[in-house]
Parts: sequence; C-alpha cells; structure tokens
Amino acid sequence: MIKCTACGYELLSGTLYCEECGASLLEDEETSDGTLHPFTSLSRVSGRPVLIGQDVNPVTKAELITFVIPISGRHIKLTLDDTIRIGRADPTASLYPELDLTADGGAEYGVSRLHASIDLSDEGVLIVDMSSTNGTLLNNYRLPPELPYPLRSGDEIRFGDLLVHIFLD
Repeated sequence: MIKCTACGYELLSGTLYCEECGASLLEDEETSDGTLHPFTSLSRVSGRPVLIGQDVNPVTKAELITFVIPISGRHIKLTLDDTIRIGRADPTASLYPELDLTADGGAEYGVSRLHASIDLSDEGVLIVDMSSTNGTLLNNYRLPPELPYPLRSGDEIRFGDLLVHIFLD
C-alpha cells in the first residue's frame, strides 16, 4: 500500500493517480516496505512512464497487431495503419469500433462503446483510454484517461474486466 502525498489516502501500490483527490503519484517515492512505485524516473521513455520489466525500446514499426481474448478464445489480427478503436458496436449511434468486443461479453465485462484506442506514432505503439466508464489496465496498472502509454508485444490489457493479450508484428 502507498499513501497519497497530497491527502494521505491509502492506495494500492502501482496506482498512478489518487482516487480521492486526483493527485499524480508518479514521483519517485518508496512504499513502507521499501519497494519503489512501478513508475519511476528510472523507467521512462520519451518522458512517458513505462512499466518496470517492460522493454524500454518502443516498437516503432509494427504493422500487425494480434489481440488474443482468452474468455472467448478469439484471435483477431488487425493492421496498424490507422487508429484502432476498441469498444462495443452501437448500431443506433453508427459506432463500429475496429476491435468490437461485443461477442466476447463486452457489455457484461464493463467495456464501454468507445473504450480505448491504439495508434502507431514516432514514440511507438500507444494505447489511450478514452475516458471509459470502467477504465483500462495495462499489465494491472490503471491508465489515466486521455494519456498515451507505450505498448509492448505480450502486454496484458483489461478493458473494464475483459482480459486481452496483444502481440505486435
């Protein structure tokens, strides 16, 4: 457990922002048991935090992304030539995300209609939570909304409570 330096609220280790007051927890602090936060200045690439244990060299030339969804057994391959929107289809709003998780129990697992997006940029392959209702977790760390974070092949992502593994080629 860690404490927010702004308000003193206790949070799970690895939390990026205080759930109580919204303060950033990205400082280089140690927890009471002496372990570092999962995001530290020692683990940054291009000013963006990366998860400890991740390869610090971003994948910048991925052409194909494979999504593996264990709950349904689906493997979906999409080309990474444009933004990949992730969510659930909504025909009444003419919303059809490139990765539609409706068939995987998306509604039951808390996937928003427009949950997240994945883009290829000069900084690598980036994921952005699109202010989803139930949040996006990257390797068990909640991403703050509307901020890009680098993806690596083999990462585990939870859209709400729906687990998805990604592989970059």
